[in-house]
Amino acid sequence: MARKSRKHFPDDKDCVVYRTVIYARLSRENPEQEKIETQIDEIRNYILKKPMFRLVNIYADNGYSGMNFNRPAFQQMMEDLRNRKIDCIVVRDLSRFAREHIGAEDYLNNIFPFLGVRFISIRDDYDNIRIEPQEYFIASFKNFAHSYMAQETSRKVSTIKQQMQEQGKFIGSKVSYGYMRDPSDKHKLIPEPEQAAVVHEIFSRVANGENIREICNILNEKEASGYVWSDSRIYAILKKEIYKGTLVQRQTVTAMYRNEPMQRVPKEQQIRLENAVPAIVSHELWQKAQNALAERVQKKHEGIPENPYSGLVFCNQCGKKLSGGFRRDLQDFNFNCDKCRNGVFAKGSHIKQALADYLKISDTTEITKFFLSEKFEKILITNKKQIDFIEKGGDSE
Repeated sequence: MARKSRKHFPDDKDCVVYRTVIYARLSRENPEQEKIETQIDEIRNYILKKPMFRLVNIYADNGYSGMNFNRPAFQQMMEDLRNRKIDCIVVRDLSRFAREHIGAEDYLNNIFPFLGVRFISIRDDYDNIRIEPQEYFIASFKNFAHSYMAQETSRKVSTIKQQMQEQGKFIGSKVSYGYMRDPSDKHKLIPEPEQAAVVHEIFSRVANGENIREICNILNEKEASGYVWSDSRIYAILKKEIYKGTLVQRQTVTAMYRNEPMQRVPKEQQIRLENAVPAIVSHELWQKAQNALAERVQKKHEGIPENPYSGLVFCNQCGKKLSGGFRRDLQDFNFNCDKCRNGVFAKGSHIKQALADYLKISDTTEITKFFLSEKFEKILITNKKQIDFIEKGGDSE
């Protein structure tokens, strides 16, 4: 590889003091490996021993993968670099800077030299102001090795986790309410007596036809620990199979080395083991509660007409899709943006009137879901007097 020109770099004798920053990163692949403060202290000690470096800032990405550069502290550092606030970057080793070898090569061989920024990796003995041609090859090889190791580590960790899940071992970070980790085995769950009694009470009350809202009130009156019960928390408990002894794991997956967001695993691909944990409620009680919930949902939707605007209505300010709740007392749908909370509201009757004015049709014309979805892409609501229609392949009124 051809030797890179150093003409962009100031020599030590020409630049008495480098405005120097520390960059540290701790990957989420193995968060227990070390503390990020350990990296920072090692780099700081290195800088303090060299009078040509003046520490001006510390950038630390804690819990971010090195397989991409979408890290907040790194992006802030690059912004400061482009604004000429930085002369020198010091890292502990190249793997802390990046594990994606192609992107790392671009920064080391092109971006930093072009911007005249000195880059030092302490443990790799890498300093781009004094680097020799063969050292570029060594740095390139190390970056490739770091990238490969990140992928292998992610693959091995995922394989080990799946094997443990298939053996019925609990590897989740959060334990469901009603359970606790067995003191003698962190991968085993046992009922937490007081919470388990509450869970059993919830299932029993729901199975006997009691209202969820009333159950919340009863539990909150008895609760002394400060735990606040809500409808959503009770519904979440009622849907978990763990309470009948079925351990469901691998519900989400991600590629750790690529720092991807969690993705939901299809139900048929999840790991589901019956009798893997002690049951808090019997299969019969669990099913009876599910039947009661299904019956309540069915009654809730009885007499509610089809929402012809479903999937078409959006807030004209934030763009959020508005589902529209049915008001039995008004016999109409309400569309309200709970995100904006500043007057974005309209009824189905308002939309129908605006549609009649827009299409020049009688307000007695029946509006169907099929008609609307065939003609319009979106219905944008600002308020009940300002409703815009976006036609397919066209613009709003």
